[in-house]
Amino acid sequence: MQEIPPLMGAPTNEDLGIPGWLEPLLWVTVVFVAIWIASSVFIHLRRRATNLTSTHAARVDKDAVPDFMSVDHKARDAAVQRGEIYDRELTERERAEAAAGAVVKKGNATLLQSLSGMASFLFSLFSLAGICVNVFSQMDRMNTQLSKSDQIFAAVQKYPIPTAICVFVLVYTLWYWISNKKWLEPPKI
Repeated sequence: MQEIPPLMGAPTNEDLGIPGWLEPLLWVTVVFVAIWIASSVFIHLRRRATNLTSTHAARVDKDAVPDFMSVDHKARDAAVQRGEIYDRELTERERAEAAAGAVVKKGNATLLQSLSGMASFLFSLFSLAGICVNVFSQMDRMNTQLSKSDQIFAAVQKYPIPTAICVFVLVYTLWYWISNKKWLEPPKI
C-alpha cells in the first residue's frame, strides 16, 4: 500500500517567527473581550429594565415643558426640612471626625472600577506588544525579500551572458508583439 503524504497545512507560528507565548496571550485577550461584551450587554439590558439612559445616549426632548404652575408646597417644605436636617448631621459628623483626627478618604473608586482600569491598562500594553511583534515580523519578512533580490543580482553578476540573452529575447518579443498589434489578431485554434 502506498502511504498518503500528509496534507500541507498553514504555516505554524514557529515557521512565521511568532513567539510561542503570544498564542496563549491572544486567547486570554479573546476571553477578556468576551467578558467585556457580555458585561456590556448585561449593563444595557439592566438599564433598559430600570429605564436608565446613559449620558452619551441621552436625547433632548424638545416637547418637555417644566410644570411651574402646580407647585406642591407641602412636599417642597418637607424636602427643605430634610435637607436642613441632613446638612446639620453632615456638619456634626465632619466635626466629630476632625476632632478624632481621622483622615477622610475621598476616593470613590470601587474594587470593580479599579480592576477594570487595571485590565484596560494591561490590554493596552498587550496591544502595544502585539503591534511591536507585528512590526518586527514584517521587518523580518522584508529582510528575507531583500535577500532574495540580492540573490537575483548575484545570479546576474555570476551569469552575465545568459542574462543578457534572456533580456534581449524578452524585450524583442515584447517589441514585436506591440509593434505588430498581436492582441488584435484572433486566437489560432
